[in-house]
Amino acid sequence: MFVHKNVVQTLIRFQNNLNNMYIPLDDIKIIQLDHTSRCNLLCPQCARTADDKINPVLPINDLTVDDYKLIFEPFIGKDISILHCGNYGDVIASPTFDSTLDWCLENNLNKIRIITNGSARNSTWWRELGKKNLLQVVFSIDGLEDTNHLYRVNSNFNKIIENVSAFVEAGGNARWDYLVFEHNQHQVEQAMELAKKIGVKTFNTKNTTRFINSNGYKNSVLNKKSEEVKDRTNNPILKDYTNVVKSYGSFEEYVRNTEIVCKYKRDKMIYVDFETRVWPCCWMGAPIHFEKETDIQKIDIKKILTKFENDFNKLNVHGWDNVLEHEFYQTYLENTWENSTDRIYTCGRTCGTGYEFSSGYGANTNIKNL
Repeated sequence: MFVHKNVVQTLIRFQNNLNNMYIPLDDIKIIQLDHTSRCNLLCPQCARTADDKINPVLPINDLTVDDYKLIFEPFIGKDISILHCGNYGDVIASPTFDSTLDWCLENNLNKIRIITNGSARNSTWWRELGKKNLLQVVFSIDGLEDTNHLYRVNSNFNKIIENVSAFVEAGGNARWDYLVFEHNQHQVEQAMELAKKIGVKTFNTKNTTRFINSNGYKNSVLNKKSEEVKDRTNNPILKDYTNVVKSYGSFEEYVRNTEIVCKYKRDKMIYVDFETRVWPCCWMGAPIHFEKETDIQKIDIKKILTKFENDFNKLNVHGWDNVLEHEFYQTYLENTWENSTDRIYTCGRTCGTGYEFSSGYGANTNIKNL
């Protein structure tokens, strides 16, 4: 059988593209969604908060059923998980969430994990959600009635507990995530006892870098002045930070020179934001809407958007194949990992092997069954 030379060359190029691709479409196992930029809280270290108000450069948008069709139709009938965990929004606060959830369940996309502060909606709504066949809802509650609101600004602790209880009583699988700060570390055991009492299945304490930056460690939610690093929380992440700075001379030098092992590529996971932009991870997807133009991560993202076209990674413009076959995913991203000069700051900071920056990985997270 004769095969035209051009066809063979095309097939070879296609195979080479697959081999070089950051992550082929068929390899994706988890899609993380930032479904919305809406939230009912104003947490101090959230990118949607600026001087105790909503970030003025943040666009307000929600994904729709049509967006979900674009995102998920290639995965219908496949083993795919959906993680609702936003940089800017809480999916429960979105007016389009109910219709998109129904579409997912109608198409047997029910491996869904939702991460939420839990204070939006009422107990009736949460009871109905508990009846649906979801993987899990993770409630981010950082303290008890007298402390949770210090970081989770505008939250109502009693309403959260009422909503969690309604969800669990209806058959929902709940996990309580607890960011450990100086002001709430003394309440971890009490919170764990309460979680068990209301039927939460797992409890996760998380060490956080939310008050670590290149200038040092901000030691309190209520004290925003940057100080010398002080370990006031029994948080090993702070000791590790100090050691990294001593070893490399500065945190910036660490970021530029550490070996990188991409967490999302390892876990076959990718991130889609509320504008249908596809980013390698949630950390890289966040800076595009940072308020401060001088932020090093936003500078990096603006360089990428300048080098390529502004909408190069938008699914509603290009579709999955064209996005993942773009130069950014084919060669550019991973090449930056090997170059300390052109390295993307977010990659070195979050996936550098010498320091665990994320509160959701490694020794910084401790999940216990209740």
